[in-house]
Amino acid sequence: MSIFSAIGILLLVAAFILFGYQGLSAFLEMGSSDKFVYENISIVDILDEKYYSWIYSISSMSIQGIAETFINAPLALWLLCSAVFFLLIHAFKGEK
Repeated sequence: MSIFSAIGILLLVAAFILFGYQGLSAFLEMGSSDKFVYENISIVDILDEKYYSWIYSISSMSIQGIAETFINAPLALWLLCSAVFFLLIHAFKGEK
């Protein structure tokens, strides 16, 4: 097992744990009501504003919009895409 596959597997496990956590927290927040509200966790929810406020100083509005999309995307999606990326690197560069 190469380092790329190990990183990919760890990121995949982290993505599934985060999916499970979000689902379980939505289920527990239901209480006695019938409303199941699933909320995604994004980078904005985790980091303080001082770490991503530099995005608003970008002069190009299109690049600023792309950066805002990246930081507002669900963290589980980022973990899953990163896991696939590292597993693909292992598939092409790994031992045959």
